[in-house]
Amino acid sequence: MQVRRRAANGDALRYEVLIGLRYLRARRRERFVSLIAIISLAGIAFGTFALSLALSVMSGFEINLRSLLLTFTPQITIERSDGGVWNPAALEHRIAALPGVAAAAPFVTSQVMAVSSSDSGGAGLVSGGIIRGVQPHDNPVLKELSDTLENGTLADLETTHPVTIVDKGVKRQVELPGAIIGKSLAFELGVRPGDPVILISPASLGTGIGPPRLKRFVVTGFFHSGMYEFDSTLIFVALKDGRALLADDASLESGLELRLVNMFDAPAIRRRIAAIAGPDFQVSDWTTANAPLFSALKLEKFTYFMVLLLIVLVAAFNIIATQVMVVMERRKEIAILRTMGARAASIAAIFLCQGAALGVVGTLLGDGAGFVTAYLVGRYHLIHLPADMFMVNALPVELNPWNFIAVAAATIVLCLLASIYPALQAARLSPVEVIRYE
Repeated sequence: MQVRRRAANGDALRYEVLIGLRYLRARRRERFVSLIAIISLAGIAFGTFALSLALSVMSGFEINLRSLLLTFTPQITIERSDGGVWNPAALEHRIAALPGVAAAAPFVTSQVMAVSSSDSGGAGLVSGGIIRGVQPHDNPVLKELSDTLENGTLADLETTHPVTIVDKGVKRQVELPGAIIGKSLAFELGVRPGDPVILISPASLGTGIGPPRLKRFVVTGFFHSGMYEFDSTLIFVALKDGRALLADDASLESGLELRLVNMFDAPAIRRRIAAIAGPDFQVSDWTTANAPLFSALKLEKFTYFMVLLLIVLVAAFNIIATQVMVVMERRKEIAILRTMGARAASIAAIFLCQGAALGVVGTLLGDGAGFVTAYLVGRYHLIHLPADMFMVNALPVELNPWNFIAVAAATIVLCLLASIYPALQAARLSPVEVIRYE
């Protein structure tokens, strides 16, 4: 008896699926119903294609922007809560030994004024900037800086370089420490590698007591990150030279910058470091430093998902229209099935299978086409963009499998929901009434 019951259940499931698929193949006088089904299928495929492709592009932009921001944004930063200058050597050794921390290095930073020199030795062009004093030697935290260098090396910051300057109309040769500046800032100042540049602490200008605090450097290299905010402001010098210039600067910030094995572990490691450092220190990570920007990107991505999902929703309404007409055309067949012993749930399952079939086929076509298109666009850079506006020269694409899974799941769920009303209408048909009048 149990074997027969299992076989019967298998047959019931099979005939519901077969009849549901058969109803999608219209007879000669039902070509219009079949045409609407094809339009529904095309709408689902186009909607999933647009949705999966848009999410891949948005993910590509998000990852690209995150990598640009993290080029010069430390993954974790440790500073004193009162903003004072401190010696981080003792805390550095404790933190560097933590699991998940790849490297730790001290830094100083503050706002400065950069002044180039004219051929006569006078002041040239002036621009605001941000100086960062770093340890150039054996510093894994500066890996991104070394990757974006177009001229010079980090080792040039450690030594002085002979430079000929004009002082009061007299040429003389001096030894100057090196500085690496952004390419956009170099263009604003009109300097090239080997040219001297003067950095002035703005805080010393506001006191009115004594001469301004300034230091002359020589440009040893340019970096180009692709992000104007960094390329037009940052100036990298050796840590000792930065401290010498900013010793009395009230806006001086000093601390430790960390590089992690996995940057997504930053929030957890930040909490552990905060417990070790104590209340006198402020610990921040890259997720909190750029939280508004990344929140806006997530909101924009979710908005694109919901807007483009409306295309699938319109196609789902076509599924409702298609199945309602199928129910009207197949009233006699449904009545015959009921008189032969089919349950109302089995009749409903027939039309749910129809909706599922349209959803699965449309999703496979759309998701597959979206994946192939996104792969080709990302692999061969088929769409070019102006780099000065978008920070990239080609449309970035990220093939995240969860994006395609989310699109497929949402599409199939919508198609199944669209099939519920026609399925219930078919299940509620009275076979006696249908046979009596038709």
